[in-house]
Amino acid sequence: MIYTGDETQIIEQAKAESGDVWKNKLLDSIKRRIKTHYRTNGCEQCCYCKRDFQDEFNMVIDIEHILPKGNALFQEYMFDIENMNISCKRCNMSIKNDRIDFIVDIAKIKPLYKDASKYYFIHPNFDNYFEHIDYEVTIRNNKKLIKYIRKTDKGNYTYNYFRLEKIEVDTFNDVQGIIEQDTELNPYLPEETKTALEDLIDKL
Repeated sequence: MIYTGDETQIIEQAKAESGDVWKNKLLDSIKRRIKTHYRTNGCEQCCYCKRDFQDEFNMVIDIEHILPKGNALFQEYMFDIENMNISCKRCNMSIKNDRIDFIVDIAKIKPLYKDASKYYFIHPNFDNYFEHIDYEVTIRNNKKLIKYIRKTDKGNYTYNYFRLEKIEVDTFNDVQGIIEQDTELNPYLPEETKTALEDLIDKL
């Protein structure tokens, strides 16, 4: 995504005004376009936990600044598209927020911050998430079972940093009612669905 000339002028105007720049109402249309950009290019998922955003309203989705905009060290990257993505409120506000402990060496992060090796976790824009973690989902009726298969050290760090085990446990507890009710899975389920569900349960 590239800012238009008008958008660039709006950003400069917002910077010139007093108060919290990011919360300036002048930026509302630009923020909507950023969310649309990443929803389109990110397959409608949280950039950290892969929560599904399909059919979600924009208001429940956060624009995530990987290098936090609230940190004076990184305010120059506030409007850098490659320092942004979209995330769920759990990952953004409850877990990551303004933390910077995912940076390998804070003294060496600038100016070449677009190097994936400078981050302990999977960078939403500079890494391929699925080279580090396989994200597996099985759905039966209104129950969803999620499993993260860690493949690299960076995948393992991301798994622990964003407490992805908690998501696995929560979904497993939810689907467990089905399993406890059925000593064997429903025989009328499609064979591929039964196989996928059994495989995913075995991995937990």
